[in-house]
Parts: sequence; structure tokens; C-alpha cells
Amino acid sequence: MRVLRAVRERVGPDFIVGVRMAVDERRADGIDAPMGLAILRHISGEDLIDFVNVIRGNIVNDAALSEVIPIQGMASAPHLDFAGMVRAELEHTGRGLAVFHAAKIDDVATARHAIREGKVDMIGMTRAHMAEPNLVRKIRLGVEHTIRPCVGATYCLDRIYQAGEALCIHNAATGRELTMPHEIDRAPVRRRVVVIGAGPAGLEAARVSGERGHDVVVVEAMPWTGGQIRLAARNPRRKDLLGIVEWRDAELLRLGVEVRLDECAEPATVIALGPDVVIVATGGLPLGADLEVGHDLVVSSWDVIGGDVKPTGEVLLFDDDGTHSAPAS
Repeated sequence: MRVLRAVRERVGPDFIVGVRMAVDERRADGIDAPMGLAILRHISGEDLIDFVNVIRGNIVNDAALSEVIPIQGMASAPHLDFAGMVRAELEHTGRGLAVFHAAKIDDVATARHAIREGKVDMIGMTRAHMAEPNLVRKIRLGVEHTIRPCVGATYCLDRIYQAGEALCIHNAATGRELTMPHEIDRAPVRRRVVVIGAGPAGLEAARVSGERGHDVVVVEAMPWTGGQIRLAARNPRRKDLLGIVEWRDAELLRLGVEVRLDECAEPATVIALGPDVVIVATGGLPLGADLEVGHDLVVSSWDVIGGDVKPTGEVLLFDDDGTHSAPAS
């Protein structure tokens, strides 16, 4: 309270001041909801703050952190009803603080619902804006169907901890604005561009080429787009990654990019398309184990995740990378 009084005294009555608070820490020895509400009523009684940014949970470990900042595969807006309860309670007791809230509210429809239903007064969409910095502008322009979705990979947060920079798993310009602008300029000369491969890299190359105004054709050997993303998304925890593919599919359709599926890019095929530029984006391959014997017993994670192989009996998992969990397990 002393800090809040000092802040209010310094900035005056017309300056907006708020607090970000875990109203329920969800731990045995922490602040529970009744206690958190009592604290808020006490703070608001002196008219020191104008809003409260409601959090629910704690960050004592990674598992707890993922409840506060939910990741891919977890429920959308898991604490929205709780924030709505806080707002209703404050209104009921005559403490009309504005209530803000942010926790995996990553799409406009959910944010709009939260405001219209009176759950909160303002929604925070931090990761959503990192994926799509023009989110608000696109809503105002009536083109929210073109908003690049946040897929909850939380690469942005991980990257901050690992390297001190906020990047996005599928918006390369985020965090690199000085060298890679979000707005793509039209090319001075229109060219014929052939992209081989419709995985995430090929789709992005085709999208950027289309935004540049080029005549673009994508050739993909499989009957679908997405490449390894579709394999990864077979894990229920990673299903949200499909947004990377689905958004680009829609963008290519909007840009008039031709996508040829179930077609191998043989030399004659590519030459017949008359390209000025050919972009090869056929993806990587698993690094096979270097074994002297027993190759007939070895299958890759692709084989298992894709359903081509269903191991039986005793299975040994060999991870020669060590930087991630093995979804194939």
C-alpha cells in the first residue's frame, strides 16, 4: 500500500495506475480467491488504482507456468470465467475497478465474446500480437480473416529466456523488424516462381512471392500441404501447429497462388512451367543411427508418428539429439 500511495501521489489523480495480481495462486500456502478478493477490495478502497490485471496461478515451476501462460494443446481462455467472477464481485461490492485479463486468449472471437459478455473490460493478447502485429488494424479494416494466428508454441517466451530476444515460430519478421519488415513491398518486375515443396518453408516462400506480386506455382508430391507440421500435429498436444499450415493455405488462395498436389517435381515438369526462379523447399530428413548391425530393427520417429509402423514387444528409444522430448514415445 505504501508503494501504491507513493505512485499515486507522484503521478496525480488523472494518471491511470493498475496492478497485475494473482488473485488466486492455486497453491496450499498461497493466496486463495477469497483472500485475493479481500486484498483487492482493500486496495481499491483508497482509490489508488484504476484497474487490476487478473492472473490465476503461480510460476514455481515450468508446469505451473504453463497454467498461467497456457501453451499449445491446452484449453483456450482457461481462466476467463474466473476473471469474470472477480469483475462481478468487485462490481457487487461497489469497487468498480476495470478488470483486464490475458491467458491464451489468442483469437479475436474469444476476445470479442469476453468483452460482450462482460467477463472483463479489456483483453490482453500478447502472443497473438507477436504473431500478428497488425491484429487490431486488421479488425478495424474488416479483414480479420487474414490475421496470422498464434499457435501457442511459446517459442517467443522460450527465446526470450534462451537468447534475450522475442521471436515467433511462424512470423520471421517479429523481433527482426530492422532488417525484415512485416509489410512486404511489391517487386518492380513480375516473375514466374516455382516452389518445390509445400511444407511450412515452401508455403512461406510461395506466400511472400505472391505478396511481391509474382506469378507463383507450388508443386508438392504429397496429396496435402504442411509437410512435417502435419506429422507433428498428430500429437494432440501439438495440434494447434496446424494453424501454421491452414493460415498459409488460406493466404495462397487469397493471393491466387496455384498449388499442385500429388505431383512430383521432375525436371521436365519444372521446365514446362517456364520459371524465372525455382525455390527448392523439400524439407529435411531424419538423421539415421549409424549402426554396424541391426538396421532392419530401426525405425524413425516419422515412421511411428505417421502410423506406418506400430512397434510391438520391447522398444528401445534412442535420442541422439537430447534437446526435446520424443513425441513418438
